[in-house]
Amino acid sequence: MIEFKPRYFVLPAIALTVLAMCMPRPMAGGAGACAVQMRDPGIRASFASFQRTQSATAAKVCAIAGNTLP
Repeated sequence: MIEFKPRYFVLPAIALTVLAMCMPRPMAGGAGACAVQMRDPGIRASFASFQRTQSATAAKVCAIAGNTLP
């Protein structure tokens, strides 16, 4: 019979903790992974035009990647 000892759970618990700390989280202010904050007006305009032409599927993937899907 298998004995359940605490020492068998310590290493997996530490590994899960490390993995949880490495997971991406949404940025502060509600900006997702695909949101861009640029100060250069030309670059900001090019990203804005890209956002307008982005497909619905790509927008959904960005929301999933940024963990901001409602």
